[in-house]
Amino acid sequence: MYYVVVDIGCSDCGEASNVVGVFTEEDKARTALEQYKKANKLDLYGDDHQFLIYGVKELNQIHNDSFDHCIYDSHED
Repeated sequence: MYYVVVDIGCSDCGEASNVVGVFTEEDKARTALEQYKKANKLDLYGDDHQFLIYGVKELNQIHNDSFDHCIYDSHED
């Protein structure tokens, strides 16, 4: 399993989206997300960003049902 960490920016204020990284362990993905948010001071302005972690079993494949693969959504906290 691979864990893809994504930062969804804000189209209204011009904040870009970003693939933070791809990890082989869920704990590493969650740690990387927290480090990324801290390094970019995104906890201060978190309302303009949504953070997602997707669990992906296969590479080189289109995944159409993205929420079926989502294991973390910052808007659900």
